[in-house]
Amino acid sequence: MSAVSRLFDRFLGRGDWAVTVPTLDGPLLPNQDLEEAELFAGLAAADNLVRTEKGMLASSANRLMRFDADGKAEVLQEFPGEITALAHARGMTALATGGKGVVIRGGLHDGRQATGDEAHRLSCVTALTFLDSNTLLVANGSATLPASAWRRDLMQKNASGSVWRLDLKSGRLELIRDGLAWPAGIATTGSNRVYVTEAWRHRVLAIDLAGKATAPVLEHLPAYPARIAPAFNAGYWLTFYSVRNQLVEFILREETFRKRMLVEIPEAYWMAPSLSSWRDYREPMQGSQLKQMNVLKPYAVTRSYGLVVHCDQNMKPLSSFHSRADGTVHGTISACEVDDDLLVASRGGSRIVRVAKAASGKRG
Repeated sequence: MSAVSRLFDRFLGRGDWAVTVPTLDGPLLPNQDLEEAELFAGLAAADNLVRTEKGMLASSANRLMRFDADGKAEVLQEFPGEITALAHARGMTALATGGKGVVIRGGLHDGRQATGDEAHRLSCVTALTFLDSNTLLVANGSATLPASAWRRDLMQKNASGSVWRLDLKSGRLELIRDGLAWPAGIATTGSNRVYVTEAWRHRVLAIDLAGKATAPVLEHLPAYPARIAPAFNAGYWLTFYSVRNQLVEFILREETFRKRMLVEIPEAYWMAPSLSSWRDYREPMQGSQLKQMNVLKPYAVTRSYGLVVHCDQNMKPLSSFHSRADGTVHGTISACEVDDDLLVASRGGSRIVRVAKAASGKRG
């Protein structure tokens, strides 16, 4: 019966074969708040914002940076590979670099790494968070691709991501959940439940660490969710790679075209989501956005976008901050609060912006 149902869905263009995309509406209604936000600092490939007792940490490709309150930066360390995830708590900083797993710097478990046969499986770490003083939770985006190949993972329609629990006393890894379509963010809730973003299925999951039961808490998102950062009011800041569009949804269902595109066209020119636009005239869609009458509309279909959503403690969206198709603060996949302000890293725009007073209750 399910095969017959799938056949009808394919014929009628519904269910998994629908190419419609949810609209940005309600709390997600577009604005220019990210585009008009104050520049905090320029930083190439800005990512992984984490607040610490000594300032704010951020990554720039393989460099670990620290910023003071005025945006003055210093390089703390350079690594052989790209820094893919950061977390900080209780004097400990957890750091993941491309293909090298996770290491703890400072605090009670300085130098700790995963041990055992499973350690090599942390080859695509996308997000980290401390559960308590002795436990680190790890999101691993893919079992076969590195974190930098996120677009390829989407266009290959993979679902090999996983979530792990790392015992910092012993270095032992425990698998919490696998079969995920690019888990890109993870956050604790103060209980046995954690929230995990599943980017390619456009949703946020609640996973019970004790029973390992999984349930969606936020579905049918109009964009690809990335990291989750805690908010001042026990809520969360949910960041996104980019918005979805009908062209990408259509290509994901056209197997012959999709496979030929992956083989024959350089990745930079794929019809796929992007962290930035306007860097090459060979990009699809006239610089990755669609123009009408030679004019780019802010509401145009686009490959890159900037979006951060403020959610309550149950992951219900309350408000949002945007950089639209005609903007430049795109690829906003990391954010953190500093006092009353919200700092947002624009990886595509190579900068960190400050949304003033956002953390004190402002609604976008």
